[in-house]
Amino acid sequence: MLNEFRKTLTKVIHLRSIIGYNGMVFALKKTPLIGKLLPDRLYSTRFLKVIFWIFHIIVEAFKLFIGKIFSLGIIYLISLGLKTAYMEYEQAAGVTETNLFASFALFLFLIYALCGIVLRRPMFKCTPEKEYLVFMLRMNARKLDNTLFIYDLAKLVIGYLIAGIIAALCGAPFWLWLGIPVLAVFIRLFGTGLQAFSFRMKNKRHKPMRSSFIGWIICLTLIIFAAPFVLIIVANGYYVPLPVLFVVSALLIVLGIFGFKELNRFDSNLHRRALRDNIVRDEISEYKSKQDTTRSFKKIKVKGTVKGDKQGFEYLNALFVKRHSRMLYYKPVVFTVMILVIIGLAVFAYVYGYYRSFGLDSSLNMFGRNLLNLILFGHYEDTLMPYEEDSAFMFFRWLVQYHLPAMLLLLTAADNSFKSTQAMYINCDNSLMTFSFFKQREKIIKLYDIRLKQLIKVNIAPAVACGFGANLILFYTGGQDYPFQYLVTILVSVFMSIGYAVIWLSLYYLFQPFTTSVKVKSGIYTGVSVIIWVILSIIIWIPVHSLILAGILLVHTALFVFLMRKLVYKFAPKTWKVKS
Repeated sequence: MLNEFRKTLTKVIHLRSIIGYNGMVFALKKTPLIGKLLPDRLYSTRFLKVIFWIFHIIVEAFKLFIGKIFSLGIIYLISLGLKTAYMEYEQAAGVTETNLFASFALFLFLIYALCGIVLRRPMFKCTPEKEYLVFMLRMNARKLDNTLFIYDLAKLVIGYLIAGIIAALCGAPFWLWLGIPVLAVFIRLFGTGLQAFSFRMKNKRHKPMRSSFIGWIICLTLIIFAAPFVLIIVANGYYVPLPVLFVVSALLIVLGIFGFKELNRFDSNLHRRALRDNIVRDEISEYKSKQDTTRSFKKIKVKGTVKGDKQGFEYLNALFVKRHSRMLYYKPVVFTVMILVIIGLAVFAYVYGYYRSFGLDSSLNMFGRNLLNLILFGHYEDTLMPYEEDSAFMFFRWLVQYHLPAMLLLLTAADNSFKSTQAMYINCDNSLMTFSFFKQREKIIKLYDIRLKQLIKVNIAPAVACGFGANLILFYTGGQDYPFQYLVTILVSVFMSIGYAVIWLSLYYLFQPFTTSVKVKSGIYTGVSVIIWVILSIIIWIPVHSLILAGILLVHTALFVFLMRKLVYKFAPKTWKVKS
């Protein structure tokens, strides 16, 4: 049995390595300039395959350390911090440090593991190696699935046992070090057995295997509410006693035994049918997604005229905006409305607080006086809720003063530049690129300038809304520290929004990655996009004063626009082309 397990696992890892190697070579050969220099014999070079296989083994080991040790190690470190704080403030009288640490660690692990049941990829997901081994080489589907499942359990146990070193250094009891890996195995058995039971019931009633939208909504809601629940418990100095956690763990162990029995009842035919149904479901969902995506870009207003005396590219862009107005403005408008609703609720909460304490006249007087203060760049006057230096409000004030780049997260959600460039290609440039005059340098840069102005207009509203929301935090927590800080905060948000528009439009002109099926087909485009995201992710964590940031962004935006225009003018006539 052990020998069979080893042979099957070796085949899977070897096949994964081959698929990964061929995919890497294929991607390199599709890369401009580099791809033309690479010979086709790279696909059969044994030396490079061996090197990639060794690299694949290292990556598997790396996943073991990063995925398992890192997650559980973070839980242990958080538990150590909570234990130290509770002991310092004497919030757990009569409880030893060891038991308190174990209580926090087990509580956080149970939440983490139960959330993992929802988010984990299904066991019956048909990966390329499974499809090849089961449907081409006729391997026993049950043996393959069980081998991979046991392999995942082994990685889980080994990773958690190694993470137990951190627990031992933090003062954890020995039973916790051994108990959490065992409990994790039973929880994983329960989650996988639940998948097997669900498919067996659907198969018995001849129902297709598909994800339940309502189930996903319920699970996502539970996950969203789990974090506030934990924070409320900790913030009030509470903790869950170990006996309660032991009862929950025992229940999960019983459910794990149920999952193990369900997996035993799942024979080879069901395994094979589940894999086949997953292939069919993925193909249908991919086809529908492709159809829906293409249809959304081609569903435009056929009728529509442009008012005024616009001509040439001005008329072309105005007609494009007229016919695509719903697609262009829907996302920014919805996001802006959401921000304004949140701001309105915050204002209402403060007004309602005065209304309950002093009545309608005083609340209206407070609202009017502070509205005037906001317009005149003044300070918020509040006698009900004085702010302390160590309050949560001051934390948000610190974010607005020194971490305004964090608004990039909100602007990313609101920005519509990427989808706009897709629509430009599918419904406009795809046809016009066949005419030589359309790809002349002067024509390209003229249309680039017109479109850049349009993208800035499209995304300006959510940027201003985000800036106004940041100003509201400043206003409620003491007002501005220097003259015109409210205005500077809005300008920072606008500058970052302009940067997004410049990035996506310039990448579109420099690499044109889209095909007629709205897919991205450019390795360089994807690589540059990833590099940009990494740089932005690093920038978010750099503290910088808002006034200094505004000056930097002003200079950066001007230079960035100038540089991108030069690059587009020089390279776009060759790179801006139709892809099959």
